[in-house]
Amino acid sequence: MRAFTAITRVTLRQLLGGRRLLVLLPLAAIPGLVMLLGSNDMTALGAFRFIHEAPIAIVYLIVVPIASLVLGAAALGDERRDGTLSFIALRPVRRPAITGAKLLASWIAASVIGGVAAALPAVVLGAGTGQWAPLVPMILGAMVSTAAYSAVFMVLGHITQRAVLVGLVYVFIWETGITGIAPGLANVSLFRIGLTGYAGMVDGAPQLLDEPLGALTPGMGGALAKAALIAAAGIALTAWMLRSRDLASEAG
Repeated sequence: MRAFTAITRVTLRQLLGGRRLLVLLPLAAIPGLVMLLGSNDMTALGAFRFIHEAPIAIVYLIVVPIASLVLGAAALGDERRDGTLSFIALRPVRRPAITGAKLLASWIAASVIGGVAAALPAVVLGAGTGQWAPLVPMILGAMVSTAAYSAVFMVLGHITQRAVLVGLVYVFIWETGITGIAPGLANVSLFRIGLTGYAGMVDGAPQLLDEPLGALTPGMGGALAKAALIAAAGIALTAWMLRSRDLASEAG
């Protein structure tokens, strides 16, 4: 447990340090700014409808996947590039504990960015109209999608040095394009996991999100189960890859 905590803490410090926050925090501010500018002079109903258009799309389709990609891919990818992964893996720590700690750190870091992005437009809505119902569900939904994305991108970051490029292709071609054209693929869309969780917690949201949700059933319980399954698979797969590598020869 001490090793798990130490790896999580050090990784979290690495991920939230340097230039990453200088890029990701301004990105997280965009949904709130769009909500602030776009909901001026709207009725309460109009503002509630508007938050389910541009702001929520920016949160779930842009901020959450990009933050998860940058931070998730770096969780193990930075260690490989710096040549320090071998020294961590050669310690008497179980591989799932290493990858679990790395995923936890990347999820926390990405959830900070995604949570800020989700909270800001909801706060603008609440302050302007008194409708605070979307605030907590938007944050929770973002965190659920972040967990799924972080697990996938952690694996990707361990496999290839071009993880960010491959991840951007996945996000903007598969998630935004192909799954939107083919509704039957909605079940394998990671941003929709969190969106179904959000929709299941807010009255009126499923109707306003009918197009992106498609045939998916709103509900936070199902969303949590899917994200947990993906996270467990990511931990197990990355742990297996660590065991299969000749880390001793790399360390030498």
